[in-house]
Amino acid sequence: MPRLPAIRNPLLRQELPWLIGQGVLLLILFNANAPELWFWLVVLLVILGYRVERWSSSRSR
Repeated sequence: MPRLPAIRNPLLRQELPWLIGQGVLLLILFNANAPELWFWLVVLLVILGYRVERWSSSRSR
């Protein structure tokens, strides 16, 4: 089994789990029925809001 290449960019390595999680949430949103859709949409927006807040606070330092 071939090994995946190592990610050398530290920022990408740090953000990769969040990007994968948001991609999974988008897949769930595409397959959700009406009541679940609102719940997962709110979860996605909360996570995105958190990441934007962390990004903006790290830029201002």
